[in-house]
Amino acid sequence: MTDTFDWSDPIATRARIEQQVKDAERRAEQAAQVRDDIAAVREQAASPGRDVAVTVDSSGRLAEVKLTDAAFDRSPAALGALIVALAGDAQRAAGARAVEIAAEAFGAEDAAVEHLREEIAQLPDPSQDGRPRIEYR
Repeated sequence: MTDTFDWSDPIATRARIEQQVKDAERRAEQAAQVRDDIAAVREQAASPGRDVAVTVDSSGRLAEVKLTDAAFDRSPAALGALIVALAGDAQRAAGARAVEIAAEAFGAEDAAVEHLREEIAQLPDPSQDGRPRIEYR
C-alpha cells in the first residue's frame, strides 16, 4: 500500500500522528480486554449420562473433573480414556470461544485472530474409540 499523505503540512502531519497514537492506544486497550475475556473462558464437556464431566480453562488446562458413583462402573482404562476425550472436547470448545472473543473485538480477518484460529485447528482430535493416539514421525 502506497502512502499518499502530504507530509509537507506540519499541522496535518501532527493531527495524523496524534490520530495514529489514539488508534494504537485504543487497540492496546482492546487487546487487554480481549486477553482478560479469554482468560475467563471456561468450557465443560460431559458424558452422555453426565456421570463424568470435565472443565478446562482458556488454555485447555484441566480445571475440574466431576465424577458420580456411576462413573466408577467403567474400568479404570475406560474412565481414563473418557476423561481424556472429554477434556479434548472442552479444549476445542474453549479454543473456539477464544477465537469468537478475538474476532468480535478485532474482526474475523485480523491477523491475530487468524493466528489464534490456526493454533486451535492444530489441537489434537481424539480417535473414534475415545483413546488418545500417539503418533511417531
